[in-house]
Amino acid sequence: MLQDYPKAIVTPDGISILLRPVVESDEEALRVFFSKIPEREQWFLREKLTDHELLHKWLQRLNFDSIIPIVALREDDGTIIANLRLYRSAAESMRHVAHLRVMVLPEYRHHKIGSWMILDCVKLAMDLGIEKVIAEFINGMEEPAIRAAHRLDFRQEAVLPNYVKDREGKYHDLLIMVRSLQREWSDF
Repeated sequence: MLQDYPKAIVTPDGISILLRPVVESDEEALRVFFSKIPEREQWFLREKLTDHELLHKWLQRLNFDSIIPIVALREDDGTIIANLRLYRSAAESMRHVAHLRVMVLPEYRHHKIGSWMILDCVKLAMDLGIEKVIAEFINGMEEPAIRAAHRLDFRQEAVLPNYVKDREGKYHDLLIMVRSLQREWSDF
């Protein structure tokens, strides 16, 4: 499943990046990574991995059958600059569907690292027999990510009005986007 990792990529502006699965020894680097995510965005994380104890427990329970976590590291210094998680259901009726979450440090968001990771995740999902990848975005807060998802053939499936509440109590729409996958790359 993960035999193709690690993978090296180079951003258009020459930053060498390594993509690989998360390992337990990434704990301190992940603490630093999550601490650099703006507080406004941390509010919307599904798992509060900014909490050191929860991060530690999450790493101790890594189960690649249910969550496949991938990190992007700068090759020059090993700094984690992005994190992607592909969530798979244990229910047989939902094993053909996976949910995707990606987070990129603000200073690296214009280097197309998130797009590279999503594209890589699509290949991984195809290898796993996943038929649909679902990504959720908060309208009005994640427009660059939404545009990137559109470019990568994700299509808007639904909008849940006033579904998410921010720290100030303001409601935001949740945009659900889906990419249907082909059986093989040649089907594109």
